[in-house]
Amino acid sequence: MDSMDNSTPAEITHRAEELLWVIARCDVENVRSHRDTALEQLRNLELRAAALNIPDLYAELFRVRA
Repeated sequence: MDSMDNSTPAEITHRAEELLWVIARCDVENVRSHRDTALEQLRNLELRAAALNIPDLYAELFRVRA
């Protein structure tokens, strides 16, 4: 069972934001291995968000941060 399986939409968007920062930092520092792991986790979050009727995780992330 994934640690995000029982997460709320707020927890999912928070974790997505963290992962996007990790990916951005990896891009700046050219660290491929961590980026790939974060990207895989982000893809899993997208699936979890879709299961919670959040069709666009990124739009939701910006909506809650606005």
